[in-house]
Amino acid sequence: MKKLRVILCAVLALVMILCAPQNVYVAAERQMVYVGGFPIGISVDAGGLLVESVTGVETEYGTVEVEGLQKGDIIKTVDGADVLSVDDISELLTDEKATVELLRDGRLISVEITPVIEAYSLKPRLGVKIKDKVYGVGTVTFVREDGKYAALGHEIYDGETGVHIPFAGGHVHACKVIGVKRGKKGEAGAILASITVEKVYGDVVCNNSFGIAGKFSAKFDKSELLPLATRDEVKIGKAQIKTAVNGTPEYYDIEIIKASKQPSRKEKGMVLRITDKRLLDSTGGVVRGMSGSPIIQNGKVIGAVTHVFLNDFTKGYGVYADWLN
Repeated sequence: MKKLRVILCAVLALVMILCAPQNVYVAAERQMVYVGGFPIGISVDAGGLLVESVTGVETEYGTVEVEGLQKGDIIKTVDGADVLSVDDISELLTDEKATVELLRDGRLISVEITPVIEAYSLKPRLGVKIKDKVYGVGTVTFVREDGKYAALGHEIYDGETGVHIPFAGGHVHACKVIGVKRGKKGEAGAILASITVEKVYGDVVCNNSFGIAGKFSAKFDKSELLPLATRDEVKIGKAQIKTAVNGTPEYYDIEIIKASKQPSRKEKGMVLRITDKRLLDSTGGVVRGMSGSPIIQNGKVIGAVTHVFLNDFTKGYGVYADWLN
């Protein structure tokens, strides 16, 4: 009888192990990441030439506007030839009509344009200010042990035109914080930073509603390794963010005041409030450039800061780590 009880106990123990393997594996396979919190410069290719503004062409008769182009257009081709730089436009334009293929409001259209001869250069011009890249500043959320990173927490778009940039690749660069612009009524503040374009730290392989991602090709300052949390582990209450508003990444106290149930990938899963007096004195709350700052709770990375409340700079949104790239 005693021997039977021993056998039954052994069988029961084995059944308990076999019936609960998931918890064992979750603990063993929880992903560890280096906590970010440091700023990066970001350049994203426009996939053509973005019309930043319509300026007109200076002629001997005054300023003449060229009909057909609008602010926010992305010029793709001129007479069938791809344009990827400002120099491409100069080489392709003549004083005759040209067929320009462009993206406008997400639609690919063709327009007929007649360039105008500029007075001082005697060259054909379109009368627009254009650029082939969009630049910005953001914060790295975390870096995986293989060098793959997640940053920003939201899509990068052109701040001058407000245009969504179809993803065509990009890079991350060295970035130095030089100051902070505090927010004012209806306008968010911003981290002021300089980007060293010549110093390329890595690539950008995606740009979507949940931020940018890529891989560092240069060495970065490795910080502590922490596990990534699932959205179900996020709780209302105290937490911290790590950010570099004064140049050096530091931890600041916050409070999670709302954590939405999100069965599928969505933005703005959390609402947070800055409670740290040091950060409030420095920035007034959440500012642009802080996007991507990792949110840490109970020793785990739970997500990233994404947006600020324009009617209350002490509050902002966060995205769950589950949804980051």
